Amino acid sequence: MLSKIIAISGLTLRTAMRSRVFALLIAMVVICIAGLPLMIKSDGTAAGQTQLFIHYAFGLTMTLLSIAAAWSAAGAISLEVAGRQMHVLVTKPVHAAEIWLGKWLGLMTINLIMLGLAGGLIYGLLRWTTRNAVLSADDQVSLREEILTAHSLIAPEQTVSKPAPPGGAGQTLSAVPPGETQSWTFRVPERTSPGNALFLQFQFATSRLERQMPVTGLWLINADDSTKPYRTLGSYTPHVGHALKLPPVAPGQLLTVTYKNVETAEPATVLFAANTGAQLLIRESGFESNFIRALLLVLARLAFFSALGLTVGALFSFPVAVFTAFAFLFITGLSGWIGTEALMAEVDLSPAWLAGLLNAATYGIIQLANFVTPPLARFEPLSFLPTGAFIPWALVGTAWGILAIGYGGTLAVLGFWMFSRREMGLAAI
Repeated sequence: MLSKIIAISGLTLRTAMRSRVFALLIAMVVICIAGLPLMIKSDGTAAGQTQLFIHYAFGLTMTLLSIAAAWSAAGAISLEVAGRQMHVLVTKPVHAAEIWLGKWLGLMTINLIMLGLAGGLIYGLLRWTTRNAVLSADDQVSLREEILTAHSLIAPEQTVSKPAPPGGAGQTLSAVPPGETQSWTFRVPERTSPGNALFLQFQFATSRLERQMPVTGLWLINADDSTKPYRTLGSYTPHVGHALKLPPVAPGQLLTVTYKNVETAEPATVLFAANTGAQLLIRESGFESNFIRALLLVLARLAFFSALGLTVGALFSFPVAVFTAFAFLFITGLSGWIGTEALMAEVDLSPAWLAGLLNAATYGIIQLANFVTPPLARFEPLSFLPTGAFIPWALVGTAWGILAIGYGGTLAVLGFWMFSRREMGLAAI
């Protein structure tokens, strides 16, 4: 059985390599990614430019390869049935499962080649645009420590502050009036390497009507083994994430961070979220390993779309299969956003019973879509890579377990059954 699957996958791969469409897809991916550094405009900083490039390059790669995977898989079986090539194959001692798995393995080889090409191009352009001749030594150090790395967030063990009324969505806020302070304590993890930089990530709101007016604040950082706290004074913009580089701290130390509101020009109360207003950033791994994990998340997504395209291609003709696969791809990609927006906007009609019926129907459809479609947003590499957030191997394994094995296996069984019952002697539906 394995030899037959490998033989069919080899035929699928050779057919794709000879296809002009495959060459067109490769050219499209290369041109689009290579042209991004010339088109994107950031805030003018090296960090902003790098973040935008990673975000758009990775997002474009995922979009193009997902479309290519669904389109190629939808035609892998349906086009051969329409062209009568499949009739020759099914007359041989080959099971429907072997044909489906062979096609899927060949398509996944194509996906791996294209993803490797796109990933290598993104990484090469990233290194080229951040080389010594382009950026200063300080910018390179800042990128290496904040963006081109993989770090995780450590929540504070304790927060000492004056409570404020709850914020949106039940979030508790801590208020720091003018002249007052707020403190957090963090335990530096033992796994932290002594030479790695630590950062304090913080974000706040203010009581002012002018949302973006900066506020002057004094930060005091004190570790167990230090006799004098580290002090830094700065003017920070509300509703914007900030990262403050901390002095070296030994692993296992208890770090006390204190913020004092020293704004005198136009005093205002500063509001921090209780658990996420201030967090500690620690380095977990290098950028390269995080980049590979992000590519594996994308490959798990492509495994699902390839299985989806093959299954609908085993049932329908090529145009119908492509339409079905693309419709499911669109619904899957937007299901989370559509669900949130639709649940927030209820239908207001008269009579009331009709509005209630339509709202209930909309809610039911959204819940059904969320149940049927895979949770792609949960395994979104764009939520991690552009900001340097650490992608754990557990998340990669979960993505492959749910998208490739769970959903892909279900689609495979359905594809086996539909293809084995399809009448080759009749015209495609």
